[in-house]
Amino acid sequence: MKKAFLFFPGFVTAALFIFFSMGYGDLNGIYRAKNEEKIKDPEKIILEIYDEVKDMGQREGEDFLKREFHFDLDGRRENREEHILVFSYFSKNQQIFSIQITYYEDEGSKNYQGLAKDIKDIDCLITENTVEIKECSYSQEDLKTLLPLILEGIKKEKELLKMIRQPE
Repeated sequence: MKKAFLFFPGFVTAALFIFFSMGYGDLNGIYRAKNEEKIKDPEKIILEIYDEVKDMGQREGEDFLKREFHFDLDGRRENREEHILVFSYFSKNQQIFSIQITYYEDEGSKNYQGLAKDIKDIDCLITENTVEIKECSYSQEDLKTLLPLILEGIKKEKELLKMIRQPE
């Protein structure tokens, strides 16, 4: 029993080293866009987000695509993470695609997520390889910085899920 306990702290240290060295433990905003000069057209980024989430697949028994993510978008440690809901379904031969971002108030206690302060939406129609933004709570300039952060966060969460699901 003592030998197993002595192994545990070394294992935890190694796991934390790998976690931080792979970029998952960046304490100053985990999911910051790496190169801001690579800003793309918001519609193209929405299409990339759609493709990333579509690759994750639908859950069994659902005829729509719904995925939820929690990661830092505003760089503020006081309010922990934002909640990102990605929802997609077919209606009248059109693919409806929505991204909903929930921002939280600064937390009073470390024991709960906090209260929703603001909810913003991006609603689109997707046909073939084109995206038409129907309604949006953000300005065009805000979309150019927000959407790459969301895309990067989804990619990182997909990597983490693949690592968790890999057989040892």
